[in-house]
Amino acid sequence: MTLRRAGRAGLVLLALTAFVQFLLPWFAGDDGEVVIGLDLTYVEAELPEPANPLTQYFLEVAPLPAYVALLLAGTVAARRRWARIVAVVVVVLAAALAVVAAVGLLSAVEDYWEPYEAVRYQIYAVVTGGLAVLLLAGAGVLAAGLRRAYDGLVAGLLVAFAAFQMVGVGLLAGEGVGASMTAVPWLAGAAYLAAAVCAVLAAVGSASGDRTDDAAPAPPPPLVRA
Repeated sequence: MTLRRAGRAGLVLLALTAFVQFLLPWFAGDDGEVVIGLDLTYVEAELPEPANPLTQYFLEVAPLPAYVALLLAGTVAARRRWARIVAVVVVVLAAALAVVAAVGLLSAVEDYWEPYEAVRYQIYAVVTGGLAVLLLAGAGVLAAGLRRAYDGLVAGLLVAFAAFQMVGVGLLAGEGVGASMTAVPWLAGAAYLAAAVCAVLAAVGSASGDRTDDAAPAPPPPLVRA
């Protein structure tokens, strides 16, 4: 039980740490101007043309994994029935957030864009919608009582978020804006990865608690006086 609690606490703390990185400066110019992680679309104008599709997608949706991770952090290793019900609602909320992001990408398409640009954003929306579908599937798995499968899904998502963050930041570092980049975006990727480790620890602790409960002897029947 201690391992479960420590894992859950670490998961929440690290998810919050990853989110906070998006409130800090990712880019700092010589004139003192800074760009925080929630305003990365301002960086797109500084990229060479044509923009790398993955770099462009990263700039559009980079904060989304941070929001999702923060929402999912408290849903791992939920043992009580009421806690699982709340967790399912939170996961559905995270899926709704991904849907909103996908709709936003579609609505960003302008009539004067080149056809390839419109297709790009349609693909971005489909990929983001795929995240929403995956989250809804996770909510269904959790509602069905398959807690271990759900915990594994969250850990896998956090690893995927870490990879997305690291690759996106690496691509940005290789572009013309790389010279003004701070260390903050790299810390977000590390926080995702550490959060995934904590999710695994919480899941292992929860599974151990389940086995302990199953192995516990049944209480003796009450004595009946004649």
